[in-house]
Amino acid sequence: MEESSSSSSATMLKLTASNYSIWNPRMEDILYCKDLYEPLQLLGQKPAGKSNNAWSILNRKVVGQIRQWVDQSVFHHVSQETDAYKLWTKLSSMYERKTAQNKASVIRRLVNLKYRDGRSVTEHLSDFQGLINLLTNMKMVLDDELQALVLLSSLPDSWDTLVVSLSNSAPQGVLTLDIVKDSMFNEEARRKEQGVVAESEALVSEYRGRTNNRKFHRRDKSKGRSRDGSRGRSKTRKDLECYHCGGIGHIKRECRLFKREQDRGNEKSDVRHTTATTSDGNEVIILCGDGFVNLSSQDTYWIVDSGASFHVTSQRDFFTSYTNGDFGNVRMGNDKLSKIVGRGDISLETNTSCHLVLKDVRHVPDMRLNLISTGLLDNEGYTNVFVEGKWNSARTLLS
Repeated sequence: MEESSSSSSATMLKLTASNYSIWNPRMEDILYCKDLYEPLQLLGQKPAGKSNNAWSILNRKVVGQIRQWVDQSVFHHVSQETDAYKLWTKLSSMYERKTAQNKASVIRRLVNLKYRDGRSVTEHLSDFQGLINLLTNMKMVLDDELQALVLLSSLPDSWDTLVVSLSNSAPQGVLTLDIVKDSMFNEEARRKEQGVVAESEALVSEYRGRTNNRKFHRRDKSKGRSRDGSRGRSKTRKDLECYHCGGIGHIKRECRLFKREQDRGNEKSDVRHTTATTSDGNEVIILCGDGFVNLSSQDTYWIVDSGASFHVTSQRDFFTSYTNGDFGNVRMGNDKLSKIVGRGDISLETNTSCHLVLKDVRHVPDMRLNLISTGLLDNEGYTNVFVEGKWNSARTLLS
């Protein structure tokens, strides 16, 4: 018994002006473990059959035990007390005042409590529960659902996916505190698991006007060379490349897109800010003037960059699917690092209703530009050609 008591005392903290809500229950535990609880349990009233001398000695033992765990900054307030119950209630009145001002202060701290990415969920829940306990001691009891909603609202924007998921899946629209806590622990574990992978750094360079007169061909992975084949080898028809649309299997004068543009008199038109799409056999072709892809919003542009390792955007609302998390950093063109806070897919729609799905786009809030990586499009089977200030991307469809 003595060993157990000394062990519990060894982890005890001293009372200060800021930790009463934690100190109080732990001090009670020590008094009960040492059989010194009677003066508090009986509210200072001497039980029948106990002598005055024995009661006085017991009170002094309790007072001595309590004052042993009172910080020097607090000690002078209780240094003259010899009655255990009076000392106990005095400390309560000092640090557990149930005034409207104190209640408002605790509620304000609870509402303003915010979780920070990277912090332990256990620590955050401890802070949250400490404030709930303070309110409970002030006779202000929040029901379970309200506690769950307050805790959920303490999560940052990077946890929006979890917040929306829990809100939509709550049975009969009612969340419980246990559900929110369990979900937070699961999300923390998932993010830590993803964080095991080495920090990814994407070399993203801002648009430098390098798109003119550059061609990028998808390589034949099985042979380790481009579709053009080895130098000096005569081309079969399937190796022919159209220098107008970038398609394979025909030349410019046979190009349906070229003929259609001629028929419409578009060969001399200004295509600086327009896009077009056409289907040529088993290929879908997307054209875009000056490397810009215009979204449905006319004020939003994507820049086609051959130097970008990833598709990147700063706009959270562009994503059709999204996963929050710490996915490493992006190295900008000025060598500064910016956080990747999420990733997902984005479906682009040009002003000609052509759809282009970008996979595994990085969400970087600090990014000033939205970038499309031609390297990733190459890997996905697109052929990217830059001719006369126009981006031309074609993809062979699987039949």
